Amino acid sequence: MCHRIVLGCYRQWNGRNLALCGVEPLLRRRMLSARVLIASDYNAKERAHFALSYDFCRIIAECDDAELIAPPVHQYLKQYFGRVLPPNDDLNVQRDFNRLVNGVRKGLGMKNAPTITPVDLGSKEYELFAYIAWSPNALVELSRIRHWRERSAKAVLFMHELWVSTLEENRAYLRMLDQFDHVFLLHRAAVPKLQRYTDTPCSFLPTGTDCLAATPYPKPPERVIDVYSIGNRPAGLHRQLVEMAEKQEIFYLYDSLASSDSRMKDWREHRLLVMNNIKRSRYFIAFSPASIATSKARQVQDEQVVPSRLFEGAAGGAVMIGEPPQCPEFNELFDWPDAVVRVPAKPEDARAVLKELDSQSVRMERIRHVNVIQSLRRHDWSYRWEQMINTIGVEALPKLQQRKSRLNDAANTAEAALEMKVRPTAVNAG
Repeated sequence: MCHRIVLGCYRQWNGRNLALCGVEPLLRRRMLSARVLIASDYNAKERAHFALSYDFCRIIAECDDAELIAPPVHQYLKQYFGRVLPPNDDLNVQRDFNRLVNGVRKGLGMKNAPTITPVDLGSKEYELFAYIAWSPNALVELSRIRHWRERSAKAVLFMHELWVSTLEENRAYLRMLDQFDHVFLLHRAAVPKLQRYTDTPCSFLPTGTDCLAATPYPKPPERVIDVYSIGNRPAGLHRQLVEMAEKQEIFYLYDSLASSDSRMKDWREHRLLVMNNIKRSRYFIAFSPASIATSKARQVQDEQVVPSRLFEGAAGGAVMIGEPPQCPEFNELFDWPDAVVRVPAKPEDARAVLKELDSQSVRMERIRHVNVIQSLRRHDWSYRWEQMINTIGVEALPKLQQRKSRLNDAANTAEAALEMKVRPTAVNAG
């Protein structure tokens, strides 16, 4: 089985299954024609939030002449100690061992050790190398992608998570940014501060979502889920919604496992499930991470970012309720009325809040349509890729414009549905 996703000839690789099948430790690249090499560490992590990297990589590959490599965890313990490892659990043993090793290394003031299966790029050369990383420690994985810098005329990095309050402790990793021609960050406030640690130009780049997969149009399903919550949520509101669900007053769908227990079996199926749930939800919980009492919020000292769930909730046409982030980029990216309907993290009566919103049917219907339209026109991952290649002077291919045309057609369909459904209702109500 091929160890990468390749588009034009699209071959999907499930990195976890490949690892479990005992793939050779050194994965060798076939000689395929591509101008862009995309790399990411998401197959070595398999946590739900790494689906953002999976989605972005997949959309880039669709919009460009690209190869994608996302190697699984390197199971060297199985290679050398397979006879004494627990049967059917060698991957977990390797992961636990990696965490132990990196925990010790961190205590000694050392960088993490790389964990992905080595990849040999051979002699193929690329016009552009794009690395989609979650956090600074993912930069050590580049050492396992042999000759990536020599084989690439230009190199860019997109990093999902980097906080101003953790820059100094990540100094050793940040030195590695000098290998790139441009660095893109989700956290705008970190951009000017990061420049103290690297000579590479840095820019703000928000996340996005696969808006074509997320949109409920042209055949919007019935919204049978009353409230949907993914990831961290405010305890006060959650408790009240659970009580309403216990009394069968609402269908409340929420995560019952900690994010550390959310290992993926199949990235595509996971994303399909989340998107199908959102497009079938009336309300979607959307609180700024800084407004929720978590260990992460304390660690990052209330820094404000625009979380991915806002893009996902809007693209699926749910009414987002919560407390949006207090940062300029939110006001720029979600600058339409009622993008997030403000609801306190600990309302006096969540039942009354939902009842009041339900009574405003025309407003809620308009919110759902506008969320979808704005997302299709502004927040698809393809727009983020376009921003990246425009920044470094790489010309877009027709594939990108083809996807943008499909997004425009879908937005036009949603606008026509808004015109037909909301305005006559508003006239009759008047």
